Amino acid sequence: MGISRRQLLTSSAVAAAGALEPTRGLMAAPRAAAQSGTLTVWGFEGTLEGMQSQVQAFNQKYPDVMVNIQSFDYETVHTNLLNAIVAGTGAPDLCAIDVLRLTQYIDGLVDLSAHRAEYEDYFVPPVLDLGSYQGKLYGLATDSEPMGLLYRKDIWDQYGIKEEDIETWADLADAGNRFNEATGGDISLYMMVGSTYYLYEVLAIEQGFPGYYFDETDTKIIVDDPKAIAAAEVIKQLWDSKGVLQNPAPADYDDAMTVLLKSGKVATQILGPAWFPFYLTGQMPELSGKWRLMRAPAIEPGGPRVGYAFPTIFVMPTQSQMQDLAWEFEIMGTTGEGARTLFELTHILPADAGLLEEIKSQPDEYFGGQKTFELWSEIAADAPKVFFGTGFTEAENILGNHLQQILSGEKSAEDGMREAAEEMRSKLGKS
Repeated sequence: MGISRRQLLTSSAVAAAGALEPTRGLMAAPRAAAQSGTLTVWGFEGTLEGMQSQVQAFNQKYPDVMVNIQSFDYETVHTNLLNAIVAGTGAPDLCAIDVLRLTQYIDGLVDLSAHRAEYEDYFVPPVLDLGSYQGKLYGLATDSEPMGLLYRKDIWDQYGIKEEDIETWADLADAGNRFNEATGGDISLYMMVGSTYYLYEVLAIEQGFPGYYFDETDTKIIVDDPKAIAAAEVIKQLWDSKGVLQNPAPADYDDAMTVLLKSGKVATQILGPAWFPFYLTGQMPELSGKWRLMRAPAIEPGGPRVGYAFPTIFVMPTQSQMQDLAWEFEIMGTTGEGARTLFELTHILPADAGLLEEIKSQPDEYFGGQKTFELWSEIAADAPKVFFGTGFTEAENILGNHLQQILSGEKSAEDGMREAAEEMRSKLGKS
């Protein structure tokens, strides 16, 4: 069974958080707004806790406004919001969504762009950009999700794999061959799923495609660009290494993969979003001190070593009858003490710039004292202005199907990516 990022947050043990110094709390200046009624917030575990922590403070200012926070499972909250927007009724005042689905809802969301300049410095880049579409801001992020590579230092050391020797993905594939010989195949250096569009998405960023599958106008498909084809060729090279465990599970971030990492049968998590350490600490506390974080390898020597995944954002449906109060509550829940509460629960890289500045120099005991938040923030700072265009999840599935055929050898990288591009053009209405 595949596990989504938010399912991990729900099922994992809550990470213990150390005491932190107070950070700045933000409050939007109230404008003319309804002072009574019910303000409804929808979300899922791992997103709502910051909001929940601010209800009392909000009610001290607005005692006649009842805040109704409703928690759903991950898929249900996305489905319910879409249904409410289509129906024209029943939407909440605020709702948590994963940002890769943003374009499914924008026709029914409030444009928050007028607030952006005021709060630009309070959020780490690129989260305000990815909470936007076509120049309009639609949501504020709860977390930041740069991508890195996570590895078992004790196992790498045992078999002579050194981080400084892994500059490119080709270096990692070559290291896999040596690792396989040294271990007799008993341990795999890394694992991959055949439909690994998540890995393609890292390589797309490294190749200069902030829209992953689409150009910056979100009107053209780019997966048959020579650079995208080169990315597929890199994935094939990684797949063909003797050090890879192929298809250990039907999807990335699967339960079966957890067992392999926990048992030491796989030494590296090559798809390492900033939320993944929370899962490691919850599922594998006995491995404290043995893990390390590094940048994702580059495609070419000296090339970019950066990827970015998708955080959660809170959006405001246009159906809201108390938009000013909803904005004020959204700011309270995603910055300052609201952001702190969520971080203390999950230890996931925060989107709040003040909080990140406070914590980024702290050593992470689970990672052997490494300053992981500092490295995460450096990777995020190098990320382009990523965005998730219309038809993003459909494009993922299309590419995943064609990648399986490329990796199996049924198609060349060039043929597979060209066929994927044509299918996307046909189904998504882009050129």
